[in-house]
Amino acid sequence: MDDAERQLALEGAARRRVAAFAVLAGLLYFGGELWSSLIEAKDPSVGILQGLAPALRGQRAAPIDPRTIHEHFLVNHQVTLIIALVAIGLGAAAMSVPLRYLADAENLRSPAASRVTPYLARFAPLLIAIFLPIYEISLIIGAHSYLSGTARTSHAVSQATGGGVRTVLVLLATLGTLSVAATFVLVSLRSMRVGLLTRMMGGVGIVAGILFVIPLTPLPVVQGLWLVFFGAMLLEFGGRPLPEAWTVSEARPWPSAPPRNQRRGGPRPGRPGRVGRAAAAPPPAPEPVVQRGPSPSASKKRKRRR
Repeated sequence: MDDAERQLALEGAARRRVAAFAVLAGLLYFGGELWSSLIEAKDPSVGILQGLAPALRGQRAAPIDPRTIHEHFLVNHQVTLIIALVAIGLGAAAMSVPLRYLADAENLRSPAASRVTPYLARFAPLLIAIFLPIYEISLIIGAHSYLSGTARTSHAVSQATGGGVRTVLVLLATLGTLSVAATFVLVSLRSMRVGLLTRMMGGVGIVAGILFVIPLTPLPVVQGLWLVFFGAMLLEFGGRPLPEAWTVSEARPWPSAPPRNQRRGGPRPGRPGRVGRAAAAPPPAPEPVVQRGPSPSASKKRKRRR
């Protein structure tokens, strides 16, 4: 058994497990973000007038910083927020299994294998899974530290919620988000080219990657649906077979779109269209002109007149 056949056997053996991880990742990641959004919707916001109130009164800073209400909110909802963050982290960690599986399968069939996509698929989701929950939990710890003290000034809030460590955590979580976006785009595009993903699944995967960077929707709906649909595709849900490229160790690209004139019912052999008829039809032959002599009745009339 050569390497290609061994890889196909490994793909077939791990297919159901990968499908379960894909569905679980989509549900956990979307569910955690949804839960977190519902909780944060109750967070009292600090308006512009509240922020400018000390300046309007001639004070340099408010004796009680307006952000104190947000720190109380974090402490009062810490349990539910932590559960939502854990769900997001588990969903992001599970995301690496289907992405790595697809990246390895694409590298086997691609004529030019990529060394970047397998590493991105393995480590990029882990950056989100680890550093995003740690950063949010550090904010909850900072809220406890702030409220346990006596000072309620702006300086006290900044010390409790800021710092170099939290800045590093934010940068690492942002790097993870950008890396996951690049992973979705690259893996979906390359897998679509070799025939592992349909054009629809490949296009949705590319859009899902872009939405990590440009979140046009408040929730990761497209990302979660793509993961769930990918798992359903691996399980052949609904009786739909896998694309042909999954059964062989070589690329089976999707056929290109037919020419425009064929899509619109253009000229066909034996059945020319309007343009074909106008161009192919020969010009009508002129009718033959028959030269006739004088008719007998006309000659008789001339004789009688004479």
